[in-house]
Order: sequence, then structure tokens, then C-alpha cells
Amino acid sequence: MISYEPLFATLEEKNAKLIDLLNAGLFSSRTAAKFRKGESVQLSTIEKICKYLDVPIEKVVRID
Repeated sequence: MISYEPLFATLEEKNAKLIDLLNAGLFSSRTAAKFRKGESVQLSTIEKICKYLDVPIEKVVRID
């Protein structure tokens, strides 16, 4: 199962919110909903987030 808990923890550490990533143009509102629901998103989206936040993939997604 995919978990985006690391992403939400990373955003909290950086005093940011998912809406900030959406507003930065990293993904669509539909993809934001997928994050909230714990549904899978494209790896290219994860890559954009990692680069934008300057973090390794482990700080964005975890497979349980």
C-alpha cells in the first residue's frame, strides 16, 4: 500500500501545505485529491515534488 504520510510530514517540517505544491504547478487538483485519498500518482509527479522540496523520495512516499 502506498502512503504519502512522509510527504505530509515533510510539508509540515517546511511550513508548507499541499495547496502550495498545487499552486506551484507541480500537479493538478485531481492529483492533489489522489494524495489525500492515498491513491497512486505518476512517478514523474513524485520526482517533481522531490526536486521542488529538495528531498529524497523517502521524504515523499512510503510503501507499507
